[in-house]
Parts: sequence; C-alpha cells; structure tokens
Amino acid sequence: MKICFLSAGTFTHIQPYIDYFKEQGHEVHFIALSPSPERNVPVHNAWEGKEYDVREKSNKYKYIKAAFRARKIIKGLQPDIIHAHYVTSGGLAAYIIHHPHTIVTAHGSDINASVKSPVWRFLLKRILGRAAAINVVSRELYDKVLQLGIPAHKLHNFNVGINYETFFQHHASHAAPYTLKMVCNRRFEPVYDHMTILKALVLLKEKNVPFEMHFVGGGPLQEAAEKFVQENGLDKYVTFYGQVQNSVQPGVFEKCNIYISSSLSDGTSLSLLEAMAAGLFPVVTDIVANKAVLEHNRSALFFPVGDSGNLAEQLIYLRSEFFGRVPVIISENQQFVVREGNRPANMQKLEKIYNEIIKPAK
Repeated sequence: MKICFLSAGTFTHIQPYIDYFKEQGHEVHFIALSPSPERNVPVHNAWEGKEYDVREKSNKYKYIKAAFRARKIIKGLQPDIIHAHYVTSGGLAAYIIHHPHTIVTAHGSDINASVKSPVWRFLLKRILGRAAAINVVSRELYDKVLQLGIPAHKLHNFNVGINYETFFQHHASHAAPYTLKMVCNRRFEPVYDHMTILKALVLLKEKNVPFEMHFVGGGPLQEAAEKFVQENGLDKYVTFYGQVQNSVQPGVFEKCNIYISSSLSDGTSLSLLEAMAAGLFPVVTDIVANKAVLEHNRSALFFPVGDSGNLAEQLIYLRSEFFGRVPVIISENQQFVVREGNRPANMQKLEKIYNEIIKPAK
C-alpha cells in the first residue's frame, strides 16, 4: 500500500504513524505543508519561499497555497491512501486535493476551537463530509463531529497510543517523606496555559512547600515563562529543558512523581498517557477530555481551568494527605494505558480502516 501522510511539517505526532506503517512494509511518503525536519521517509515540501512558522496567524493563508502544490505532488505519487492530520490544516489541504481514499484525523483544538467560528463550522462540515473516514482521539471530539451532521459510520474513536514499555518505570519517590517533583511536557502555547502552573508555584513558595518543577517543550511563550520564573525568584525550583526528542523524556520523568497539565482544551493527550505509563500521578484541569480518562480523587486530582489557587491547594493536599494512596493508583493508571493507549493495537485498527477504504465497491 502506498500511503501519504499530510500535515504541517512540525506536527509532533506524525512520526509514530510514519514509523509504524514503514515497519509494516508499506511505501510511506510525507507531504509537508510547512517546513519539516528530515524524516526516515521521502519528504515532499508543498510549502514555498523562506522557512516560516505556520502557527503564526500571518502565515495561516500559506496552507492554502501549499494545498495546491500538494495536489500536484499527489497526482504524481498516485497513493492508495491520504491520511491528513488536523482538520484545519491537513484536512483543509485534503479537501482541496480531493482524493477518494482520504482519512482525516482530528486531534483536539482543530475541532474544539474551530466549531465556535461560523466560517470554520461551515468548512468543517465540508472537509469531514468529503473524507472517506474520520479518526477522532477522544469521546468529546466524537460527539462534536456528530453534531456537525457527520454520519457515525464514518467515525472512529481511538488515539495513536504510546510505546508503553518506553515509559514504564517504578518510582521510589512515591514513598514518604513526599516531595512535589513535578513535570509538564506541553508546548508553551496559549492553549496549555503554563501561567496557571507558574502562579501556583509562587503560592507553594510563599507557603514554604518544598517542590521541583520541570518543563519539557519549546514554543512561543517559553521566553515569557522563563522571565516570570526569574522575576518571582523561582529559579532554583524550576528547570526548563526546551524542545527535546521523545526518547529523552523518560529520563526527565524518572526525576519526577507528578504530572501537571493546565490545558484549556484537549483530545486524549498522549503526553498524559506517557506520564501515566511512567508512573506519574496526574494533577490536571477538569476539562471533558481529562474526565473521559480520569476521575477526581480516584485516579487523579482535578483543578478548574485557570485557577492557580486551586492547583496549589490540590498539590498541598496531595503532599499532606493523599500520597499514601498514590502507589495503588499508579498501578491502576498504568493498566488503563495498556488497555486504551497501546500503540501497536491502535495502529492495527488504523490499518484495518485503510484496507476498508481502498476495498473495491461491490
């Protein structure tokens, strides 16, 4: 099978798809709608001109130009499958390309944010309506796509999953005396609201609660976060690693016992699944996507979006009263990841969908 993956060049989670299907012996190509690093398959650059960051609003229109170049590339490659990622970028390009065997994956903000716009809501209906199949990565996204009038038989709800063994570890740091050793590995972008975490750290410091905070990931708001840390005397408590290879993250996780996410919205977060597999206890926002995976006071602790005071309270409660329950919870969370976030099993589901799409009509 000849498969073309289509997305922004820097899309973080495209590589696992490429790796799996290449390992299965398929001919895999990647069409980059914006500048991409080198990959282990042929990369076809649909963007033109100087390199740019497509996340900047001033560059969004360039997806349209790239889509028409991608259409020419597709015409030459003649793939069996086009798999587009992010409805508002890869999905939009796939709509312009109009290949009959197209699957579109919605990852979170491409639906959660866009359905609020009348223009994007109109476009989402057309993009998803034309696709042969749609993959969503959470129940929340599944319901929102259904509300757009997309038939249920086209929808498939599962995430790319993680390589469980890579992140599975045991953490002696869960034993008393309990120290808050926290990590957040979300990119420094508005949707992940790192400022709520940073403000909670100030409160912990004021209350003389011992802690460490590790931030993994880059992004446009990292510099502002670093400045906040310096201005509030958090330097000795906080470490910034910047953007690192996924293979480096388990080494950071080994230093920690708590995973924090202050995300405003999300799909099923792979970062969360990785942290759970690594034995980190989740303290996360009470958004729908997290509630679909976790339960407050049972498998995690929740705090309201943007509420740094409540986050600090949850962390103090975790340290002073809750830590004795954590080892059992960690084991249960790891079992959940094995069931729901197993990458080989989920990729096999995707491969089955590919085969159904290209099957000749009877």
